[in-house]
Amino acid sequence: MIGQRSALQLLGLCAGLVVWTSAFVALYAALSVGCAFGWEDRSFGPVSLQRGVLLAIWIAHLAAVAAILLWSRRRVANAGTGLDGFFAQTVLWASVVALAVTVVNYAPILGLSACL
Repeated sequence: MIGQRSALQLLGLCAGLVVWTSAFVALYAALSVGCAFGWEDRSFGPVSLQRGVLLAIWIAHLAAVAAILLWSRRRVANAGTGLDGFFAQTVLWASVVALAVTVVNYAPILGLSACL
C-alpha cells in the first residue's frame, strides 16, 4: 500500500511538467511541419492554419495542466496533515508552476510570426 501511494505521489509531482514537455515537443514539431508545408499562408478563419494548429495544441495542453491542478487541489483538501498532506501540497505547487510556465513560455504564439 505504501509503495503504491509513493508511486502516485511521484507521478503527481512530475505530471504537470511532463505535460509542459509534451507541449514543447508538439509545438516545436507543428511549427517545423507548418513552416515546411506553408501553413502560414493558408487561412483558417481569422488566423492562419499555422497559428490555428499551434493554438489548438497549446490550449489542449493548458487544459491538461489545469485538470492536473484541479485534481491536486482535491488531494490537498482530502489529504489532511502529515506526510500525505506535505506531498499533496508539493504536487499542488508543482502543478501551479507547470501551469505558469506553460502560459508564459508559449504565449508568444499569440503574436509573433510563426515562420521567418
